[in-house]
Amino acid sequence: MTSNLQKFFSFSIPCVLAVALSAPAFAQKPGWVPVAELLLGSMGTADANQMTEVMNRCTALNMTLSALTAQDSPDVSAGYENQALQLVQNGIMIAMNTEKMLTGIEPDIETLSTNAIDAVKEMLGTYNLWMEDNYNDAGSYFNNELEIEMKGCELATKFILQMSSR
Repeated sequence: MTSNLQKFFSFSIPCVLAVALSAPAFAQKPGWVPVAELLLGSMGTADANQMTEVMNRCTALNMTLSALTAQDSPDVSAGYENQALQLVQNGIMIAMNTEKMLTGIEPDIETLSTNAIDAVKEMLGTYNLWMEDNYNDAGSYFNNELEIEMKGCELATKFILQMSSR
């Protein structure tokens, strides 16, 4: 699992800005449920699918932020990249445990990793389009809704760190 993820991260982080710079200017905020709402909802109902989506979306957002800060703040960029790796690994573990509970069979980790990577790649593109649209509309990649998304991912990261320290 780790080697597949490492290949993905070494390929994807540098490509994030290239996607953002080539994105069409007419992108809109995605119709996603906010991360904080998904996170709180999944904790209250033990919904593994929602929690996996939170992990994948926050992975994509952290990778995007890593790429945006790489040139000016390499340490900050590395922090975002590390968080992204922790989040995607957690998402894969959630999917693995869920599949095992449902089927009673050990899941194929390579397949689960590939599925997570595909989901994150799609979300990377969506975040890049959203940020490009923000920039074209207001001269900044960030707006209130994206900042709320970032806060939701900060909460998810803290949750993961707290769970892993137990």
